[in-house]
Amino acid sequence: MREPGRAFVFHAPGQTASEALDGLCRLMKLPRTNPFGSFLEPGQTVAVKPNLVHHRHYRGGKIEWVITSPSLIRAVCDAVLLAIGPRGRLLLGDAPLQSADWNLLVSESGLDRLPAHYARQGYSVQLADYRTLATRDFRGLKHSPRKLGGDPNGYRVVNLGSDSLHAGRDTARFRVTNYDPLKMRAHHNESKHEYLISGSILSADCIINLPKLKTHRKSGLTCALKNMVGINGCKDWLPHHSTGAAGQGGDEYPSAAGWKQMYSWMAEREETTRSLAVRLSWNTARRLLGRAGSILGANAFSEGSWYGNDTLWRTILDLNRAALYAGPDGVLRERPARTVLTIVDALIAGEGEGPMAPDPVPLECLIGGFDPVAVDIAAARLACWPEDRLRTITGAFGIGRYPVTCSRPAEVRVDCAPRPIEELRRWLRPTEGFAPLFEETIPGVAHRLEVGA
Repeated sequence: MREPGRAFVFHAPGQTASEALDGLCRLMKLPRTNPFGSFLEPGQTVAVKPNLVHHRHYRGGKIEWVITSPSLIRAVCDAVLLAIGPRGRLLLGDAPLQSADWNLLVSESGLDRLPAHYARQGYSVQLADYRTLATRDFRGLKHSPRKLGGDPNGYRVVNLGSDSLHAGRDTARFRVTNYDPLKMRAHHNESKHEYLISGSILSADCIINLPKLKTHRKSGLTCALKNMVGINGCKDWLPHHSTGAAGQGGDEYPSAAGWKQMYSWMAEREETTRSLAVRLSWNTARRLLGRAGSILGANAFSEGSWYGNDTLWRTILDLNRAALYAGPDGVLRERPARTVLTIVDALIAGEGEGPMAPDPVPLECLIGGFDPVAVDIAAARLACWPEDRLRTITGAFGIGRYPVTCSRPAEVRVDCAPRPIEELRRWLRPTEGFAPLFEETIPGVAHRLEVGA
């Protein structure tokens, strides 16, 4: 059912990913024998976009707590290939963090075996790392950058220009952690707002978006809308925050503090210095300063990792608009260029310090829909988060040109089976920077996070 403003939640306790997917498709009233055949045709090209952010959990947890369930990816690929047949193409890929080891990621998840597995059955499946650059990581210091082959189908520059949600803002302040701000400035300035979009994504007739429901340090939750960040091949084209304090033109942290200004200044020296030894010195000094600030009782919000981030949500929505409206040549159309179906892995969700160090929460649900905003609202309700306080959601309504939803907040409908969503809801503990969103409903939540309650 492709009705705008509609999302579906299927509770699948004890079921396999394939069984859960079957249940979600039934709830969505898709055909039983060939569910994706209701919106896909034989011979089409389909891009499957999971969350493959990194090869490890930052605190030693399981990789399944960080990435989309490989079993769900496999089940979705089976359904896609049934619909598009041997003449079709399935393009599977993502752009992980620059420090991710792609080969280790796909081997440990078993995804590296999928192309050969399907080829033996006569199907065409491509698995690709969409990044253009990778680095090594030492104590948070990114070093030894190396160019990658990137997307086999190339890239397209998509320029939203004055229609970008960043238009009219102070672009000189735009930053993304671990990248040179001067490179950012080349792509986001007074004359343009452009993104480097995967050719695999833009060559597709349909995108199957497969996010993992987790908390996120900069966006609060990561789900349908946030997962589209991985269609961009180079992270220094993606504004994540604006340098400086809120109220002074930035959104890096809530209020001006000398040590935080120094922290940011050190971070920029670290990223713009070529000498590895000097960069390591800046990195060490910056880490010590951050620890000192925490010991003194100051909040540790930095790099836009808090609920007042007014930059990243705009980037997220711009990327969703590019995915929906840009043609294979990268030129924006007035009407959607492809269908986008979202299926959220909430079988094991993530809470706490996501997206890289989440604690697992077995929600045992899949969330689906053709409207990504409605899907994110369903996810927020399932996670007991205030949907009206999440900027990625509130900012998605009322966009004039290239909208990501045609519905209004009051029109969003969430269907849930076999139990009502009120019985399935479970609070996903936020990152420290988003704890203030819950102070009215959960007094003392920030203290509870500090003591690990």
